[in-house]
Amino acid sequence: MANILIVDDDPLIRTLLIESLTPLDHSLMVAEMLSECLSIISTGKFDLVLLDVNLPDGSGLDALPDIRRAVSDPEVIIITGEGDAAGAKMAIEHEAWDYILKPFSLEKIILSVERALEFRASKQIFTPAPDSVFDRSNIIGTSPKLTACLYQAIQCAGSDANVLITGPTGTGKELFAGTIHQSSRQKKHNFIVVDCAALPEQLVESVLFGNVKGAYTGADAAREGLVKKADDGTLFLDEIGELPLSIQKKFLRVLQERRFKPVGGTDEISSNFRLISATNRDLDLMAENNEFRSDLLFRIRTIHIRLPSLKECPEDIKPLSLHYIHSLCTHHGLETKGFGPEFLDALESYDWPGNTRELISSLEQAILANVDSSMIYPNFLPPHIRLHQIQSSFKIQTGSSIPAPNFNPDDTGVTLSLPRELLDPIAPLKQVKTYAAGETEKLYLSRLMTVSKGNMEKASAFAGISKSRLYSLLKTYKTGVNE
Repeated sequence: MANILIVDDDPLIRTLLIESLTPLDHSLMVAEMLSECLSIISTGKFDLVLLDVNLPDGSGLDALPDIRRAVSDPEVIIITGEGDAAGAKMAIEHEAWDYILKPFSLEKIILSVERALEFRASKQIFTPAPDSVFDRSNIIGTSPKLTACLYQAIQCAGSDANVLITGPTGTGKELFAGTIHQSSRQKKHNFIVVDCAALPEQLVESVLFGNVKGAYTGADAAREGLVKKADDGTLFLDEIGELPLSIQKKFLRVLQERRFKPVGGTDEISSNFRLISATNRDLDLMAENNEFRSDLLFRIRTIHIRLPSLKECPEDIKPLSLHYIHSLCTHHGLETKGFGPEFLDALESYDWPGNTRELISSLEQAILANVDSSMIYPNFLPPHIRLHQIQSSFKIQTGSSIPAPNFNPDDTGVTLSLPRELLDPIAPLKQVKTYAAGETEKLYLSRLMTVSKGNMEKASAFAGISKSRLYSLLKTYKTGVNE
């Protein structure tokens, strides 16, 4: 039995989904608003979320990353009455299981639910090959996004499929590739790293495939190529997007046939290697612009691991810092240094555009700033990180960055009149106060939504209340809001 959360503000849709899924014998819960959904997700374990896009207090698509980051990491099926290409692309990028348009058939919903739950069950029972132990000791962090990548890496270790690892610079693509190799059937053989961005274009073919003596000026001896050195092991092509088009065509043939000729040679050589590639570039866009062969892209991307930026995994900053402070201190022959909460605050307030690589470099600088100190202080960090922390704290102290409402200076205010039935005869003061408070709230909400132009985000910031509370008040007083 699975736990399913239905999120839709339309009572008819909720009822239809409940009636359709009840016979499947799953536990069902419902939410009408996004804030309610996020609250429920954060406190419970769910296997699947059926998520509407246009909700009263926000977009389901915008909240999709937060839902996927929940501890239970539920599968998500998007259900929307206003489908568009951009929304579908966003849903797929955040690994939504399905994107279904209203009106929908019950058969399609039920089939999608069953397939999503089957996939989730297969993830939970998956284990690596019996002769393989997956060693993740060098990959630090427990955030949901990183954990999802680790799960994919475990799958990779149990197969010989080609793997493409993408992600921003400094996210650990080579580290993941090496970890996959060390846990795979190829671990007893070579792990050959090729930095495609560093290869001189005129020598790329020779470096990859080798050459015979006299193949070109300066080739005074035969040389074995890196592809051959990776025989029975793993060939890791880092920055594969930098591989010249002329070489891409030849390498595609090598992938297909596992045979090639050295430069200047006539005899073919075989190499049974496992391929892992990595890049921080958009290979799909490059393929559209004829900068990368689409047929090669299909070949190298049998399994695709998208590594998250450090900004997407802030909960990993502390364990990463603890790990690298210890290893860096050991490397420099120092006792492991400690740090206080203000140092961690400085790290966690920064966005880390250079990701883990930048974090390691900054920690090393802080450690060496005063080798005699047993503690690391924020002022040991690079100046731009310290400045960012100061600016962040200033924003917190001065409040929201949303500008204050700009009321028309010609406004003369609003007069509140009491109805005759409260004055003749005189009603109890409590009754008058209740009426006045309600009318005041109604007038305030009307003005609030006018000033914010119906934008719920701005209106809730102006009022200092949550969007869900604001929406509840608007429904109570039937005050209009621009969707």
